[in-house]
Amino acid sequence: MIWAFILLFLAAVAIGAIGAPPWGLFILLFLFLVYLFMFYYYQVLYGKNVDKIKNYLRKSKIPFYRFTYQLLYSNEAEAEKTLKHIKQKTAKNQACVMLFTKQKKYREAKVLLSEMKDNKFKCYYGAVISLLEGNQDSYTFYKEQIKDPVYVSWLKAEELVLEGNKNVAIEMLDEQIKHLRGLNLLSAVHYRESMTQE
Repeated sequence: MIWAFILLFLAAVAIGAIGAPPWGLFILLFLFLVYLFMFYYYQVLYGKNVDKIKNYLRKSKIPFYRFTYQLLYSNEAEAEKTLKHIKQKTAKNQACVMLFTKQKKYREAKVLLSEMKDNKFKCYYGAVISLLEGNQDSYTFYKEQIKDPVYVSWLKAEELVLEGNKNVAIEMLDEQIKHLRGLNLLSAVHYRESMTQE
């Protein structure tokens, strides 16, 4: 990535040296920002090919993305190693909650959730843990705060699985997967695969 900034610097110097108009520099910066978006965020936000999204996460220089891949498709030991490299506190706490939930360490996950600001992540994982623990009041409280229809549908799928209607949940996910992109698509595909393996 450093080479991209070096190229940007050299291009800016060249533009200045040849006396190009100031808008030339703005165009260069715009193109550079488009490149950064495509390189770092496109697959995660808008990718439609599951294999490309997985490959992007696996090779990513961003520890949180690598952690996500390892947690979903590799092994927990690798995910725990990568977790130590996540510097940003919010991302690290979210990663810990995801790991604890997968390991069924709900008490530890709830402690971290209680320290987080109210947001979609906190409400979703709070609802998931409450549902798995059988705490209906807490589950309803968290679920009512989630406005994202994708997350609400995943909770509905989990309810169906717990009620013994796994095939209905899989059909619901199959329909949803056609319209999802990025990490939401990858998560739904992984969730569906985990249902069929159980």
